[in-house]
Amino acid sequence: MSRRPSGSRVLVVVAFGLSSFACNGASYEASEVLQDSASVVEQVEAAVWAFHSADTARNADGVIDLLWPEFTMLVDGRRLTYPEVVAGSREFMATLESFHTEWSDLEIVPLGSDAAISSFVFRDSIVTRDGEVDQAHGPTTFVWQRRAGEWRVLFADADHYRDRP
Repeated sequence: MSRRPSGSRVLVVVAFGLSSFACNGASYEASEVLQDSASVVEQVEAAVWAFHSADTARNADGVIDLLWPEFTMLVDGRRLTYPEVVAGSREFMATLESFHTEWSDLEIVPLGSDAAISSFVFRDSIVTRDGEVDQAHGPTTFVWQRRAGEWRVLFADADHYRDRP
């Protein structure tokens, strides 16, 4: 069962119930958002799976290329800045022998023609070069922004719950 805040649906209903609204400094007409929503969902879904592909390929630079330079992340209760994520991703990926992750329950909520939220539940199985095995699962949320036609993540939140053997 996915754990989704009860207010998440309210945001969508309120946003689409207005005749116009603002998102990240730009204003949108509700009809524009509804018209673009299918396209936004399709484009963000492609970006989500590109992120997944880079992750499972242990391609740190591929993951980094999907983040805006002002990216921040809240992971397991700890805030990380873009430079910390860049350094940490490269260091982490270099320690891995294999990285298998399954993402399920993907939901994409368009916030306008240039912004969206994606959420999913992951299940990871990681083997380090030293032979350590780590298995975890949990929710992940990305806030996506499109600039000059390119979708990248502006903010992420992820929680890891360790699987017990």
